[in-house]
Amino acid sequence: MSNIEVYKLLTIFISMNIERIKVWGLFDDLNHDLKFKNDEKIMLLTGLNGSGKTTILNLINVLFNKSLTYLCNIPFRKINIFFDNQTNLLIEKFVDHPSEEDNSLPLLLTLNKNGEKLHSFHPEKILSEDAKHELPLSYIDEIIPELHRVNPRKWINLHTHSTLDLTDILIEYSDHFRTFPIDEVLQIPIWFQDLKSSVNVRFIDTERLTQVDSRSLKRRRRYAPLRTVNHYSEHLANYIKDKTANYGTLSQSLDRTFPVRLVENRTESDLSVDSLSEELAEIEEKRVKLENAGLFAIEQSHLSVPDLSNIDGSQIGVLTVYARDAKKKLAVFDDLYEKVSVFQRILNARFSNKRVSVSDNGLQVCKNESPPLNLELLSSGEQHELVMLYDLLFRAPTNSLILIDEPEISLHVAWQEEWLDDLDEIAKLSDFKAIIATHSPEIIGRRLNLSVELHSSR
Repeated sequence: MSNIEVYKLLTIFISMNIERIKVWGLFDDLNHDLKFKNDEKIMLLTGLNGSGKTTILNLINVLFNKSLTYLCNIPFRKINIFFDNQTNLLIEKFVDHPSEEDNSLPLLLTLNKNGEKLHSFHPEKILSEDAKHELPLSYIDEIIPELHRVNPRKWINLHTHSTLDLTDILIEYSDHFRTFPIDEVLQIPIWFQDLKSSVNVRFIDTERLTQVDSRSLKRRRRYAPLRTVNHYSEHLANYIKDKTANYGTLSQSLDRTFPVRLVENRTESDLSVDSLSEELAEIEEKRVKLENAGLFAIEQSHLSVPDLSNIDGSQIGVLTVYARDAKKKLAVFDDLYEKVSVFQRILNARFSNKRVSVSDNGLQVCKNESPPLNLELLSSGEQHELVMLYDLLFRAPTNSLILIDEPEISLHVAWQEEWLDDLDEIAKLSDFKAIIATHSPEIIGRRLNLSVELHSSR
């Protein structure tokens, strides 16, 4: 591929967002058209059981997060994904099953822009049986730690819980095998690889309260359930520790260069005494907020804002440099603080007689003045609420598409009525779009304008 072609690909796939999805032949006879309305960030899929709500979410997830072999097992004939840069990806599935001699998957993928075809490819199956035996299976276990072998030719992805065979692995993890002589592996075109990497899709399915414990699995060579609330508590603890480490590194750098910068900027005093006093007070207020949110160690020394009425110009210069350094240091926590604040506010409004707090030890839920509860002892509804909120705030990439299946599971009717408002706030904060499959009239509430009803007949 020439440099010009590579440049064209890069310009096509910068910041792509899904705007519309059309599906034909779902379960052989259902056709659906899904479109975000009036620049909204949320789409609600409604319809009777069997209309295809969950299957459509799974179809989108498989297309962008798994290998193309998975698509062959989903009952559809055609799907067209429309993006906000006038491109669309059309996937056609052939009805006729290929003969044993046919070395191809029954799929044709075509990328179009403004109605003109740019690229297309017809994926082929990979590896003859002879070639499969040339690949040492231990190599897979070694280089892809999230895969665990459950039988001689089957693996489970510890993150997605999906089961893969050797063909799936070699397609989905093709980058890991570039140095291995497997020329018969399906070569995914660069344009399709770039498209997939440009569209972030995260699926929050109904099985969200437990995960596979990869550490126990590696030690004991067997499945071990892990409560998601515990996993997310550990994830948040590491997140806070990373931010604290960044704060420490930046502090050391600024403190080390403070004398030099003070001398170099000795004539700089663009802040008035009143402005400087206000700025120092704001810094201390922010420090207290971070402490109260559990993101800043309580033992950090507080700034006692002095009376600045009698200071001279040189002292203003010193305090100006100090104030700007302090703002830079505390800004390390800005993004995390905003998310933690929303997370705590929503959960503390929902959980009755309980209080949610965070620290570098993770999540804590306390009832009245009692010691922290075991997170696994929270009710099913409380765990569902906590897990979904955490996923949306801390694990959803910016500029992504979030798929949520039946968010109403185990939630009280009152919580369901508030859920969509919470999602709308988080979507704006984290800058993502969401497609939700739901049966709940309480979740839909007054937001019928966001709903797309799927009919269970042609």
